[in-house]
Amino acid sequence: MSRKRRGKKLRELIRRPRIILLAFLVILSLAAITFSGLEMGIDFKGGTLFQIQLDESVAPDKMETVTSIVSERLDAFGLKDTKVNSLGDDFIIAQIAETDPKRIEQLETLLRTQGKFEATLDGETLFEGSDILQVYKSGTQGYGIVEAPGGFNWQLPFLLNQRAAENFSHKVFHRCTAIGFDVQTGSSYDCEATYFFIDRPSDSVLILPAEVYSDDSALLEIGNTLESIPIGTKIDKLLLNAKVPHFIAGAEGLSESQRQELSGLAGEKKSAIIHPNTPSSAVEAARAFGFEIITVPQSPGIPWVWTATGARQVISITPGIANLDPYVENVANATIFSQLVITGSGSNKEEATQELKALEVLLETGSLPIGIKSISKETISPLLGNEFLNTAILIGLVSLLMVGIVIFIRYRMPGLVIPIMLIGVSEIILILGLSSFIRFNLDLASVAGILAAVGTGVDDQIIITDELLRGENVSGGTFVNRIKRAFFIIFAAAATTIATMLPIIIFSFGLGKLRGFAIMVVVGVLIGIFITRPAYSLIAEHVLKKDAK
Repeated sequence: MSRKRRGKKLRELIRRPRIILLAFLVILSLAAITFSGLEMGIDFKGGTLFQIQLDESVAPDKMETVTSIVSERLDAFGLKDTKVNSLGDDFIIAQIAETDPKRIEQLETLLRTQGKFEATLDGETLFEGSDILQVYKSGTQGYGIVEAPGGFNWQLPFLLNQRAAENFSHKVFHRCTAIGFDVQTGSSYDCEATYFFIDRPSDSVLILPAEVYSDDSALLEIGNTLESIPIGTKIDKLLLNAKVPHFIAGAEGLSESQRQELSGLAGEKKSAIIHPNTPSSAVEAARAFGFEIITVPQSPGIPWVWTATGARQVISITPGIANLDPYVENVANATIFSQLVITGSGSNKEEATQELKALEVLLETGSLPIGIKSISKETISPLLGNEFLNTAILIGLVSLLMVGIVIFIRYRMPGLVIPIMLIGVSEIILILGLSSFIRFNLDLASVAGILAAVGTGVDDQIIITDELLRGENVSGGTFVNRIKRAFFIIFAAAATTIATMLPIIIFSFGLGKLRGFAIMVVVGVLIGIFITRPAYSLIAEHVLKKDAK
């Protein structure tokens, strides 16, 4: 064939719609990658992956609520590239671009917290977190942090709904006792205190050794400014407001009457929260009655019952809130207070800020409708992620090179090797372009999926080539039928591959790491059968016809 005729045939090939479509999409994909960039997962850019297991399986609508709350909590901390998804009916995967150990520990504590907020007085509920309409973040309304002797104090003002405001105002009405009178300042009062809890263990009982009860009593009396425990706090008041049955075990364990009482609570309460030093006989008794045993360690200097009950603050009522200043005689005429303030303190500004922010997030996002059973995490540093990315690119290049060598050995036709290699590269570009457009996170599994998809594409191109080479005659009339046979095989193989990958994509039960792999394989197969394989068939036909002549 003359050079002029070959040039004409090549121009005709380039003008074919399938080739034009492939070239257009490749250019579009390169533009998307250049201007929008690729969304790299934590495997490459570094970050932390939390796998959160819920206490029990939940329905899809409740799971949507849980994932939404978890996402809001992470977003409230100003984190970027946060992604939260459900995995089955009892797992949640939260991915964040954060690797600082201190920050991760803080976030894990926040995620582990169910976030059920309650305020009580003498064992009666005043209001709950769901009653809070708004959290104020303006300094003019009292929000913020101020320096104080020995540290920093913080304030968090909030607004109650009308029903909760009325319940609060009526239950704290006149809950102060007059202890003196001064001509200038008027009456002085000793007011009762409200207790604030987060995740109060309402379905549990407490079992603790007698010596721990005694030590906690002393620690509560001393107070702890950093834990918002005022001086003079009584352990019996704390336990009364916690509304959690408690058992004080002696050296020999529980008495017979205590065992009978514990047995009577077995159907009502689910778990027994114990101190690490609780006598083993008391623990075994609780286990025998069907209680789930939960051991809560004791932090140095902090009363164990404070931690075990989920207590966060003890705040005394003011005479004004109790309708004593100014004095209101009848509760029916009591002033209703809907805007209240929670206060606390930290040893430094950073600690105070973290405490304020954590409580703010919990009140704003609300409580999770179900508890957290466990949290596991996987953290990858940015440096290690960059090494992963470089390794993945190197593996990709080596794979393409090996494919080229194998194809050359098989066909001994450079004219076929180059198109197959170019089609493979174009498939990678198209997959990455689509990933850039939809902002899909590329992790190690996704990259493996891309390589697998390209490998499948090379297999299909070999099928097309072999069909075109079948027989001694390669006249124009036979190419069409051979390509049809090749595509019949290709479509059958593609359907099988997609059918295999779809369950992983849809369900992903325990296979979260494989989901990205499966998605990339399916995307690569679809791009191949509808875009690159048809284009390659034209190129292969052109090359083989040229060589035949």
